[in-house]
Amino acid sequence: MELFERHGQEQRRMRPDSRRPRMEAGATLLGFVLLREAECDFPRFIRNLKNDWNIEADALPEHGSMLFEADGLRVVCSLVRAPFPGGEVEDCCGINPLWPEAEEEIDGYRAHVIVSVSGVIDPVGGHVLFTQVLCSMLKQEQALALYMSPMVMSAEAYIQSAMLLKEGELPVQLWVFVGLYEESEGVSSYTVGLRHFGHEEIEVLRSSQDLTDVFELTFNIAGYIVDCGAKLNDGETIGFSEEQRLSLTLSPGIAVEGDSIKIGY
Repeated sequence: MELFERHGQEQRRMRPDSRRPRMEAGATLLGFVLLREAECDFPRFIRNLKNDWNIEADALPEHGSMLFEADGLRVVCSLVRAPFPGGEVEDCCGINPLWPEAEEEIDGYRAHVIVSVSGVIDPVGGHVLFTQVLCSMLKQEQALALYMSPMVMSAEAYIQSAMLLKEGELPVQLWVFVGLYEESEGVSSYTVGLRHFGHEEIEVLRSSQDLTDVFELTFNIAGYIVDCGAKLNDGETIGFSEEQRLSLTLSPGIAVEGDSIKIGY
C-alpha cells in the first residue's frame, strides 16, 4: 500500500523522512498496569526483561518500587495498592473500540503499577523501550490490562502486539490510540499519541463511510506517519492510490486539544 501526497497539480510520492522529529529533552512516557491483587511480581518482571529483551535491570525493588537505567533512559516502576480514583479507567473503557468488554474484564482490579521512561529524546527509540518494559510487567499472573489514557488494552493483546518488535515491526497500535464516534451527520475518528512523535493529531469528521473503513484509514495513516516520519501539510492531499485524493486541512481540533489535521474522507 502506497501513500501519495499532492499539492495543486504537482504529485510526488511521500518518502520517509530520515530526520525524525526529536522530543524535548527529558520527555517522559507514562503508563499504568492494572493488577488483580495488590501485589507486583518484581522478580518475574526482571526475568522477563532479561529473557525477552536482554535488558538488565541493575536494581532491586524497595518498598514496592524499582528504578534502573536502560539505553541511557531512566525507568521507574512503582506499585500503588489501590485502583484509580473516580472511575477514571472505567470511563475510558467505553471509548475503546477494540476491547468492548474492557470494563467488565477489569472490574474489581485492586492495584496498579506506574511505569515511566524518562529522558526520551528519540521518540521511536523511547517508545520501543517503553513497550519492552510494559510487556515485561504485563507478563505476570496478576496483570489484567494496560491503561494509558484514553487507551485501555488487555494484557494479552498488549503482549501479542509488543512481540512484533522481535520481527522488526513497530507496534504503532500500542503507541497511537484511534477513537471513533458517530453522529447523525456521519462517522468521525481521532488519534491520541502522534504528538509524542512530533506530529499533529489527525481527525476524520462526519464521514459517510462505515466505522471499519474510517478506523482503518485513520490507523493506516497514523502508522505511516510514525513508521516513516511523514509530515502531513495543510492544503495538500493524501491517498492510498494515485487516483485517491483526500484533502488535508490544519485547523482547531474537535475531539482533540490544539490543532489537528483533518482528512477529508
